[in-house]
Amino acid sequence: MSSNAFELIESGAALETLCQRIESATLLAFDTEFVSEDSYRPQLCLLQLATDQWKAVIDPLHCGPLDRFWELILAPSRRVVVHAAREEFLFAFRAAGRGFPDLFDVQVAAGLLGLEFPSSYSNLVQRYTGRQLAKGHTRSDWRVRPLSRSQLQYAIQDVDDLLTIYRAMDDQLVKLGRRNWMDEEMEWRKSELIESETSENWFRVSGIQSLDGRSLQVAYGLWKWREQQARQRNQPPRRILRDDLLIEIAKQAPRGGMGLDSVRGMNQRLLRNSWNEVIEVVDASASQPCPPWPKRTKYGYQTISSMVTQFLHAGLAYVCREQSLSPALVGTTDDLRDYALYRINAKRNSQQEPPALLQGWRKKIVGERLDELLRGEVGLALVDPLDEMPLRFIRNGSSPT
Repeated sequence: MSSNAFELIESGAALETLCQRIESATLLAFDTEFVSEDSYRPQLCLLQLATDQWKAVIDPLHCGPLDRFWELILAPSRRVVVHAAREEFLFAFRAAGRGFPDLFDVQVAAGLLGLEFPSSYSNLVQRYTGRQLAKGHTRSDWRVRPLSRSQLQYAIQDVDDLLTIYRAMDDQLVKLGRRNWMDEEMEWRKSELIESETSENWFRVSGIQSLDGRSLQVAYGLWKWREQQARQRNQPPRRILRDDLLIEIAKQAPRGGMGLDSVRGMNQRLLRNSWNEVIEVVDASASQPCPPWPKRTKYGYQTISSMVTQFLHAGLAYVCREQSLSPALVGTTDDLRDYALYRINAKRNSQQEPPALLQGWRKKIVGERLDELLRGEVGLALVDPLDEMPLRFIRNGSSPT
């Protein structure tokens, strides 16, 4: 089959025929095109699929309900290969109430193989096939119809090489003894996405860490009101009330709207139309209990010196270089903070679930090494600033190893 040959699915009948093909496919490359800036949830505009035998682009704006499609693509017998699977997973979860049972994300695999994380799809294609991807439609509005042939060809290229990359990476993971790491990592990431999708994410409002007491209660109330309005109007929450305005209103927490008109930005037309609602939310929220902080603060509220996290980050980077892993995949600054607080408050945290760096494959490869650093049993020495591995561990005053 020509690399440019694919079928465009624009009717219910064509979709049913494609579903019959999907039924016999055990390995499927999958990607989507969507637009997210104008709606509460991203709007799904195209779905691209490929097997070794065929390729197809589904137009969900023309082909009718996708219920049968989601049922088939989420079957346990089918492995689905993606790149940067977040949105694809969430589209499936929102449509069917469950995620992919067998999902392989080549971006995650790249991190487990010591490549850049997150790796762009074009870089992975270049690395594993030697081809360069076209970049002509990176700013396309995928909602506009009709789509040109060049737009569709641009879309289908995102699954053209996915199975080739998958097979090469799968072989590498098996040879390194990391295939079970991949399965474990995908299960953890799927769980995190489901938790984020089904939880109240009010704590992600920019600047909310600076609030406490009554102002935090008001911020939570305003966040819930904003979410409800955004869902009803099918608009991004920021268009209902920007984060900076939400935080400023919460800080002032004006009773009965006193002084609310002095908050810069409150005179914008969209918000002025909701003036009375905002006042009611502020007044009502001030007397409501404050919600608990999310799990990322469950190990303690102490301020960890940036020098501690920087030191641990250097140790993490050393171990990852030694093990050919991407540090960005293994752990973030927040992960290092959680790890340090968990160990520092060991008695209080004894009944808590361990942080990410002390679970699964991360515990043995990274966590136990960081434990030695934190206990002072080993140190880090700068051996050669010009070497690709400039640092070495030092144990009990011995020479760098």
